[in-house]
Amino acid sequence: MEDNRVKEEFDLIVVGGGPGGYSAAITAAKKGLSVVLFEGGHIGGTCLNVGCIPTKYLLDKAAAMEKVRALTKQNIFKECGLFSFRKIQKGRKEVVDKLVAGVDHLLKVNNVKVVRGFASVSAPGEAECGGQVYKGRDLIIATGSVSASIPIQGAEYTITSTEALELEKVPARLVVIGGGVIGMELASAYSSLGSEVTVIEVLPELFPAEDRQAVAYMTRSLKKRGIHILCGTKVQKVEKTKDRFRVIYEGEENGQADADVVLMATGRKPNLNGIDTGAAGIALTAKGEIQVDEYMETSVPHIYAIGDAAGGYQLAHAAYAEGEAAVRNITSRREPADLRVMPRCIYTMPAFAAVGMSAAKAEEEGIAAVTGEFAYSANGMALAEGADGLVRVVMDRERKTTLGVHITGENAPEMIAFASEAVRNKTTLDEWERMIVAHPSLSEMIREAALDCFGKSVHKAVK
Repeated sequence: MEDNRVKEEFDLIVVGGGPGGYSAAITAAKKGLSVVLFEGGHIGGTCLNVGCIPTKYLLDKAAAMEKVRALTKQNIFKECGLFSFRKIQKGRKEVVDKLVAGVDHLLKVNNVKVVRGFASVSAPGEAECGGQVYKGRDLIIATGSVSASIPIQGAEYTITSTEALELEKVPARLVVIGGGVIGMELASAYSSLGSEVTVIEVLPELFPAEDRQAVAYMTRSLKKRGIHILCGTKVQKVEKTKDRFRVIYEGEENGQADADVVLMATGRKPNLNGIDTGAAGIALTAKGEIQVDEYMETSVPHIYAIGDAAGGYQLAHAAYAEGEAAVRNITSRREPADLRVMPRCIYTMPAFAAVGMSAAKAEEEGIAAVTGEFAYSANGMALAEGADGLVRVVMDRERKTTLGVHITGENAPEMIAFASEAVRNKTTLDEWERMIVAHPSLSEMIREAALDCFGKSVHKAVK
């Protein structure tokens, strides 16, 4: 019997208009597929609207304040001056609106049909929205993630990262529950904008999966800037007092912290609203993420999942890569998603960026590793810019190939692209020695640190 609800048929259905979803839709359209994309919120998803981009806008303005303060201490500027947080927030919105409009335009000129509504999926090859059924040969689930919370008394008094980005004024005191990427970036921004910030993290140290020396450098720098970081500490409850909040905690230190705002930044979880995985036969992992194979295909043929909905790296650029891989396989180019070399960035002040493995991870895998370091304090461009930091490179002692790069300092996320290619190509010591890097530049430090692995750094005094 014909279903009168069927509206249109397409080659590909994409559910979710975040980075993974919209990029997959555009990539597929450029390959000649007819594509429909569903988004019930804002095109661009969390990243463009309430995540990566607006956070970086705040951090950029906060970094400018730090620069002015440093110059004031050197008597180059006479005073630090005042700033308008209202204008900062206005600028943040303008940047977001411009980027979202840009993605809208790209979808339009590539003939992707955009349906403004939340779609539901309960069977292969179709999605329902507004009482209408849209059919497609293939389907990509790119529904992203939502903020996760921990079950503590008084959790209702906390705000999410979305609300933290929309505050009308800088809080005098900010307590951040969770020392992950989101928590530390917002802690760093608001600290520079004038908040007294306390971060409470249940793990014994920040970012335990990353290079310990690089993270330790970052942690010391953040504490030096005045951020109170309490690791190995668990929040017991949040109380509302007459005119503020009080966060009670216990751990290596027991105590309480008063706050005007309490931010809950305890990670994110897959957003599978509208995705009836049981009815569709889609298998989930133990964490509740959609299970996919190396081709980003779920347990159901022709249904793919990418980005945060599929777990793995909760990174926009990972979602881009996964979406493009899914489209390649949909268009009969059977090729696994290559996520082995994934740059990881934390936009604190100082920033952190890494790619590849740490020395500890290499040792776990039975690789004899050697490390090299180079400090910002020995680099001409860093000195000219007043930047501080540390670059660490990990190499295979026997093969003399590059395994990982870890950077703490200004412009670390920009330099990591250069480092990613070195890790991907397994750049050898001989190739590092022959490489020519522009001078003066911060990128010179990566080559110097690589050479230092074998005592060959020219501008490092003694190893």
